Amino acid sequence: MDNIFSAEIMSESRDHIGNSRTEIILCTRNSAKFLDKFLESIASQTNDDFHLVVSDDCSTDETIDIVKAHQTRFRHPVQLTCRTQPSGGARNHYAELLLRSKADYVFIADHDDIWLPHKIENGLSRLRRLESIHGVNKPILAHGDLRVIDGADRITHPSFWAFKAIDPAYGLHIETALMHASVVGCTVGVNRALLARIGEIPPAAIMHDWWINLIAAAMGIVDYDSEPHILYRIYGQNASQPKRASLGRALSNWNNLREGRLWIKRRLDQGKAFREAYRDECPAEVRRALDSFLLMAQAGPIRRRYLFSRSRFRSPDRWRNVAALIFI
Repeated sequence: MDNIFSAEIMSESRDHIGNSRTEIILCTRNSAKFLDKFLESIASQTNDDFHLVVSDDCSTDETIDIVKAHQTRFRHPVQLTCRTQPSGGARNHYAELLLRSKADYVFIADHDDIWLPHKIENGLSRLRRLESIHGVNKPILAHGDLRVIDGADRITHPSFWAFKAIDPAYGLHIETALMHASVVGCTVGVNRALLARIGEIPPAAIMHDWWINLIAAAMGIVDYDSEPHILYRIYGQNASQPKRASLGRALSNWNNLREGRLWIKRRLDQGKAFREAYRDECPAEVRRALDSFLLMAQAGPIRRRYLFSRSRFRSPDRWRNVAALIFI
C-alpha cells in the first residue's frame, strides 16, 4: 500500500483518561477561511476530554498553521496528519479516518461550522445512555438538527431539517433510510460497536454519513436530537452544496430525465453495495427488505412501479415519492 500520509506533525496521545477514549475527526482541505472559528468552538466545549484528530488533504493555504496555532488549547495533544496524495473527496477522506480510529466514541466534524458549548457533553451523554439500555455491543448512531448560518455567522434558518425537508424518523428503519438521507455527517456521534462495523466504505456509497446510517438502521440503534448543537454554515462553497428543498425545485428537475433517473440509480446502487457488504450480518427482516429493494432494479418498468407503490421505500414528502415513481 502506498504511504499517502506524511509523518505525524503532532504526536498522538496514548494515555487514556478514564475508561474510554473520545475522538473528534476532522478532514481539512484549504479550510483556512473558517477553521479558526471552528477550533475556537471546540476548544470551548464544556467537556474537554477528547482527542482532536485532523487529516489534511493537500492544503495550499494556511490550514496547517491554524491547526498548529490552536494545539495548546486542548487537553490532549492534537493528532495532525498530512496527505501526500488527494483523497478524492470528503466521503473517501472521512472513510479513511473512521477506518483508522480506535476510539470508543467518535464525533465527525466539518471545518467551517461552529459547535455550541454543550455539543460533546450532550453527545456523549446520549451515546452512553443508549449503551446502558442496549449494551455496549449494540451499534449506535446519534445525530441531530442544526441551525443554518451564513458566511458572517448570521442565522439564516433555525432548522436545517426544515430547510432540506428532512424527517429524521426516516433514518430509523432500513426501508426508509435507503430512500431518504436524514443524517448530516457533522452531527454524527458513533460508539465503538458501530465504528467496528463500518470498515471500508465502497464507491457506490453516496456519502459516508448515509452509509453509516444504513449500518445503524440495519443492525443497531439510530437516535436523533431535535435541539441543534451546531451552527451549520452554508456560504456557497460547502462540499455537499446544500440547497433548500422545495416542490418547485423538484418540478424543475423533472424536466431533466437523466437527472431524475440518476437520483434513483444512485440509491439502488448504494443499496446493492450495502446488501453485498452486510447481508449475512443483518437480521432476517432487514435481509428481506434489502432483497425487495433490489428486486425493483431487476423488474420491468410496469412491475417495478407496482412494487415501489406497494413498498415502504419512501421519502417523507409526497413530491419526492411521485418523482421516485416516475423515474424508478
